[in-house]
Amino acid sequence: MKKKYIFRLIYSLLSISIILSLFINIKINEISKELSSINAEIVELERSKANINVEYIKKYSFENIENLSKLKSYVRLRVNNLNLDLETPYKLNDVEEMNPTVMGFSR
Repeated sequence: MKKKYIFRLIYSLLSISIILSLFINIKINEISKELSSINAEIVELERSKANINVEYIKKYSFENIENLSKLKSYVRLRVNNLNLDLETPYKLNDVEEMNPTVMGFSR
């Protein structure tokens, strides 16, 4: 009788362990599928970020700014020396004589 109960106990423990390992493997596979979809989304977002960065660089490159300045008939100014005694912009006396300069270009 004791052998019969021991074998049933061993059989039940083995079947429970197999069922438990199968259940754990199913959960691991579900989590792995979710993780792979998240990784695919991350790769897609990184690609779109790289494309946006390339478009930004093309749009605001020096070459593009120079082309726009030529289109708007701006002339690039040569800067040879630095003026170290600058006044604050609120104390402008000669507004009529001032020529606007933007990023080294003026009309």
